[in-house]
Amino acid sequence: MTGLPSLRALHYFHQAALHSSFSVAAERLHVTHSAISHQVRQLESWMGKPLFVRTNGRVKLTSHGERLLVSCQKAFSELSTTCESIRTGMRHHLSVSCAPSFLSQWLIPRIGTFYLRYPDIEIQFQQLVEIDQLRSEHTDVLIHSYEQTPDEDIDATLISDDYIGPLCAPQFAARFQSEQDLAALPLLHADTRLHAWAEWAKTSGTRGNFWVGKHFDNLTLGIQAARNGLGVIMAPRLLVRQELHDGTLIAPLGFVRVDRATWMMTKASRQHDAEITLFRDWLRDEAHH
Repeated sequence: MTGLPSLRALHYFHQAALHSSFSVAAERLHVTHSAISHQVRQLESWMGKPLFVRTNGRVKLTSHGERLLVSCQKAFSELSTTCESIRTGMRHHLSVSCAPSFLSQWLIPRIGTFYLRYPDIEIQFQQLVEIDQLRSEHTDVLIHSYEQTPDEDIDATLISDDYIGPLCAPQFAARFQSEQDLAALPLLHADTRLHAWAEWAKTSGTRGNFWVGKHFDNLTLGIQAARNGLGVIMAPRLLVRQELHDGTLIAPLGFVRVDRATWMMTKASRQHDAEITLFRDWLRDEAHH
């Protein structure tokens, strides 16, 4: 036995259940009454449960039939929407891939303004993927930090040059006034950005041992640890704007520009798709606020 009964049987059942009538279903599907009855009987045999109660020429759903109707309504509605969007080229959703830190620190706090502006476009957030996922259209938009722009078949829009710097809670202000003070302060590391401190040291010309300290699975956890006074984290300015504005984090040494930039990328052949264009314009506006 396969994992699903026949699609035709489900389709016929759906119409019969919607109208509580095999005759009306037959008219709408341009088939005979006996064809509807045959498919429903096959479906009930597959299920091993009755889906309709038949009395005095009328049909009424059983509890199992009611459950199946709800599922069919959802499934056929989604199939209809997807097929129509493929046929017409219109999309009402976007799959957006980015690093968890960018998602939690930057995108989620702002995405509400996109939904307010474009309530008909649904965003599906994905974990960070490779650029090839854009080429296969499994992902519509990829937001990531790169040292150089990607190949010509990928459209890349600059969101922000990358600036990084050491950040800590205000309680460290008196103890953290120069690069030399870092030797006496607890350092924090994100395992997703293990070379962040080394990158900053090389760019800023600072010497020291920047490999010691507490480790966290990702940058978001590291930032939260810094906010709570556990130490000093190295992070991009783009991701801590709100914390700097609120005063929950300070940047005693400021930020240095590194040889990377954050890009929004999409397949070049899709760069003018309506939803992608609207998202790109919104993203660029938010990045420059």
